[in-house]
Amino acid sequence: MVATAGRSSDDLKEVIRGFRRDQVIDVARRLFGERGTTDVSMDEIATEAGVARSTIYVYFANREELLRACLKRMHTQLLEALAAVWEEDTDPVARLHALVAAMFDRLDENPAFFRLALVTQEALSQGGAALGSELALISLDMARLIQDLYVDGVAAGRFRPLDPDRATALIGQQVFGAMSVRAAEPAPLPRGEAVDEVSDFIVRALSV
Repeated sequence: MVATAGRSSDDLKEVIRGFRRDQVIDVARRLFGERGTTDVSMDEIATEAGVARSTIYVYFANREELLRACLKRMHTQLLEALAAVWEEDTDPVARLHALVAAMFDRLDENPAFFRLALVTQEALSQGGAALGSELALISLDMARLIQDLYVDGVAAGRFRPLDPDRATALIGQQVFGAMSVRAAEPAPLPRGEAVDEVSDFIVRALSV
């Protein structure tokens, strides 16, 4: 019984640590977006998150790590949203629609942070390098998913055959371009309409 109680206590502490860490990440992502800069002090993030400054350093060695965590959390949420659809529906057109929808969901949660990420990914600052590195990893993952669904679409006779790398690049350009435009619009289309518009455009361009 003692050992079981000990494990339960440890599990509870881990849950609390995870909750606080996610809370700090969510607050940081909001502040970075609102200010339009990565130059937000750890003191301010701690105050907004309702934790001690020292607590932030328990989870993150510096602001670069916190910036990376903001994007990693967004990346993880994106993959989790796609996992169920990928398992349930093998139709390449449905998967494309789900991919666009999941990416727009992440964008709409915090368009200001997405704009900041795009602006700073090429920057020479430490923060810009951190964002750029994580965005590159996300882009690679998305490219893999896009290429998989495109190749499946060609095999199923849904998409016309092109060089897979070229097709992947073209689809990615459409999706990320649409996201960049949406992030800058003061009154974007309702998410469902925007997802249908982008998905249908890509499907028409690839159809046999």
